Amino acid sequence: MKRASFIVSFGLVCALLGGQPAHAVPMIAFEWTEGGPGNGTNSVHQSQHQGGGPVLADDFVAALSGNVIQVDWWGSQNTPTAQLPWEITFHTDNGGVPAVGPVAGGIDQHFVASAGADADGDGVFFFSAAWPQVGHPGDPLTLSAGTKYWFSVANLPSPNGWTWANAGGLAPTVGLEQFNGAVSNPGGGGSPHFGPWNAVSQPDGSKQDFAFRIWVDSGDLPEPSTMLLFGSGLAGFVGWRYKKQRKS
Repeated sequence: MKRASFIVSFGLVCALLGGQPAHAVPMIAFEWTEGGPGNGTNSVHQSQHQGGGPVLADDFVAALSGNVIQVDWWGSQNTPTAQLPWEITFHTDNGGVPAVGPVAGGIDQHFVASAGADADGDGVFFFSAAWPQVGHPGDPLTLSAGTKYWFSVANLPSPNGWTWANAGGLAPTVGLEQFNGAVSNPGGGGSPHFGPWNAVSQPDGSKQDFAFRIWVDSGDLPEPSTMLLFGSGLAGFVGWRYKKQRKS
C-alpha cells in the first residue's frame, strides 16, 4: 500500500513539474530564400525609403503564430557608408496590395542595422536583424497563422540603388504566398508606404517575388528534463493502475 501511494505521489509531482514551461523557441513563420548558395539573383527593382521611394513589398501567409523576433532578407550590397539605414515595415493585406496603416503606412515599422554578407560571391548579400520589441505603436508585432501580411524592406538612396533579390524556386519553403511583389512610388513628400501600391513583374512579364524570412517566438516549450519527469510520472501512474486492476 505504501509503495502504491509513493508511486501515485511521484507520478503526480513529475506530471506537474513536466508541465512547467522552460523557454521560448524561435521558429520560422515564413521563408522564401534566394535559392541557396550560388543560385541567387538580384531583381531589377530598387527600394529606398527617402525622396518618396520607390519602396517594395511582398506578401506572405504566416505558417505559425507568434511575436516577430528576427527578419532576414537578400539583395544587392547596401550603401557602403553604413549598416543602419534599413527601413523594415509590415503591412496587413488590402485585396492584393499592402494596406495603409495609421503610422508610416504600416502596422509596425523599425529602422534596423545589418551589414550583409556575400559568402558565396554571387553578388547577392544576406542581411539579418533582430526585430525590436518596443519603440513603435505596433510593438510587439504578433503574427497569426494563416493570415496574409506584406513585408517591406528599403535602403537609403545610393548611386547604384539597392535591389531586392529574386525569390528562388517555385514556392516558399515555409508558409504561403499569392501575389506579385508591389511598389509604392507616389513621388511626393511623406512616407511612400501610404501608396498608391502597384504590382511589379519581372522584365519578361512573369511573376515577381522577393527573398525574405520571418522568425517568430512560438511560445514556451518544456525543457527535455521536465519532459523526462513527465514521462516518468506517467509511466509510474500507469504501472500502479495496471497492478491495481490485476489484484482486483
